[in-house]
Amino acid sequence: MSRGDSAPPSPRLVEDIALLAAYLLSSGRGLLQEPPDYGAIRCADAARRALETLEEHGVHEPRLTAVRARLDDIMFAPMGGSLDISDTLDELCGMLADALRETTSS
Repeated sequence: MSRGDSAPPSPRLVEDIALLAAYLLSSGRGLLQEPPDYGAIRCADAARRALETLEEHGVHEPRLTAVRARLDDIMFAPMGGSLDISDTLDELCGMLADALRETTSS
């Protein structure tokens, strides 16, 4: 299907993607003055927001939802906990890769 043959995206989807882009840009700017660990958290939050946007627009894939739910747990947990962000991100990358492999091979 060519680009011209598809239906235009919903105004809500356009707004959601534009807001995600704004978040990414402002996060990139903020990282210039923030502690290094903030970058990992901001990237994890951007992934969470992207997966949430998929769900809000009708993509209901259980494996992607599981990744988003785990990211929710991280983002909405109290600051200063004992979370090993490196190990957690490794785990989530593996979960997302598995989900994408299975989703795209169908």
